[in-house]
Amino acid sequence: MNNPTHKQIVSFLEVCRDFHFSKAAERLGVAQPQLSRTIRELEQFLGEALFFRRGRKVDLTASGQVFLREVYQLPAVLSRAVEGARRAGSGEKSLLRLGFVGALMGEDLLGVFERYRKEHPDTQLSLVDMAPVELLSKVSEGELDGAFLGVRPASLPPRVRCINWKEGSVRVCLPKGHRLAGRKRLRIKDVEGESLIALKLELAPAYREFLDGIYATAGIEAPGIRETNGAAAMASMVVAGCGVALLPASAVKGMDPYLTSIPLAGDGCRLREVFVSSERENPELRKFETCLPRARSKVLNSSS
Repeated sequence: MNNPTHKQIVSFLEVCRDFHFSKAAERLGVAQPQLSRTIRELEQFLGEALFFRRGRKVDLTASGQVFLREVYQLPAVLSRAVEGARRAGSGEKSLLRLGFVGALMGEDLLGVFERYRKEHPDTQLSLVDMAPVELLSKVSEGELDGAFLGVRPASLPPRVRCINWKEGSVRVCLPKGHRLAGRKRLRIKDVEGESLIALKLELAPAYREFLDGIYATAGIEAPGIRETNGAAAMASMVVAGCGVALLPASAVKGMDPYLTSIPLAGDGCRLREVFVSSERENPELRKFETCLPRARSKVLNSSS
């Protein structure tokens, strides 16, 4: 059975980053008509439309949403396979499979990976970027040894434990020229009535609960949510003036030339990031956990 080409998959995923054909074409280094032709060929192969247009906006059809969920990790899988083969050839003996949320990839997390690699050069780190709900499922099913999430899930699957490893600030992301753009600090009441841009509920339910809690603590009703698929798409919608977003500080690094981000103050506005891992015996995983900041490495088991 024939399958879509690597070029078609990469083109599809690039468009899904911000649902903008011309920007996707620029990142891929091709002309927009060529990218459009590649997507049409993919749709013809599948026999289904993947995108539809609403005015100037591009979005996924129902078929496109299903296809995205299934192919999102293919490029990363191929990259890990190539890298794994090369590292095995260079003498690395053990493998540790970890996941993370790309929007939370900050200096602290990079430091953890760097420290582990220095202390355990004979172990290969295999990393994958997924949505929080997918990461938790992969850890529970044994396909990943551990994963860095944003907010602690409301409940944990059996034999999965949780470590609070980092605490950070949340920032209010506003379009340039917004009436609040000159403020040094904001409270949630300052953006009352503004549309909120957030990840789709099914991708990050714990973070949505965290956001709802911020509004509830302030005694105001959460606004209407405009959902999207990732931090980059959220930033694009903020820049376009579609609403405001509440994102971890690590997620907005590099975005400041295009939008304004201001620290959010108030009760319940600090984000406690967690590392979830399997309780199955795994010496390499336990060694990795010692590389997490010790002051915050209190283990919370699945029953807590």
